[in-house]
Amino acid sequence: MPLFRDTYAENMQRDSTEAQRLDEQFDLLTENIGYLLHPSVRDKMHPHARVADIATGTAAFLRDLAHDWPDAMLNGYDISTSLYPHVSTLPKNVTLYLLDVLKDVPVHLYAQFDIVHVRLIAAGLTGSEWLRVVRNLARLLKPGGAMQWEECDFTNVRHLPGRPDSTTDTASAMGLMYLTAMKPRFENGWNQLVAHMRTVGLVNVHTEAISVDRVYATRARLTANGMRAIFAWARLHSARGSQGALPMQQIEELEQKAYADIQSGCYVTYDIHVVWGFKPE
Repeated sequence: MPLFRDTYAENMQRDSTEAQRLDEQFDLLTENIGYLLHPSVRDKMHPHARVADIATGTAAFLRDLAHDWPDAMLNGYDISTSLYPHVSTLPKNVTLYLLDVLKDVPVHLYAQFDIVHVRLIAAGLTGSEWLRVVRNLARLLKPGGAMQWEECDFTNVRHLPGRPDSTTDTASAMGLMYLTAMKPRFENGWNQLVAHMRTVGLVNVHTEAISVDRVYATRARLTANGMRAIFAWARLHSARGSQGALPMQQIEELEQKAYADIQSGCYVTYDIHVVWGFKPE
């Protein structure tokens, strides 16, 4: 029996293909956001800073951060090790651990980190769980430490025509199917983080929203990346025989049409919400 309930694995495979997709998604989202750490959060970094990356997945955030901060102590935490890179491929100052953020964090981690970072954890949480998780993670911060959290408003996903002759029907239909199934997860978090951070005592809490299609050159790759996630989800539930799942043959046919939409210039848009705040000194 697994140590923790892995809600991510209920809808997506944890394998090398998904790891590659997540790495690409991370890079593309970061390019559109325009920074790895917001300037006011980056001010909390110093040569020997301690950083906790929550729901670290492939540790993409920590691997990027290590380039500029080779002497910082960078710790990643996730509910599963399945997406972790081999330890030999990690920067020497990156260490990865298991952690279930729905449970009380271990006391020895209290007030240990200058920065706590989270990106895209919504698929693993229900609406009633967000405040508990924010409170748990705020305990990791040192006095004066910063929390930065990025979540996407996937409830507002739209597939739009990039050219007059673009087609969007299949891509839009698949996006709607995925959203309908995942809406109980995706309608929370991005719109609650500011209030929850303030509730748990963080101060100077700010937020900004960035359109995922802000950088024109990333549009096609981000759209294809998201479509790969949708069809991986569809195949997983088809293989499991989940209620309402599409048959494999239909999935194959729809996938060809969806990628034809993307080739025609169809692109996806939604907002990335970045929220940050600070533990009082």
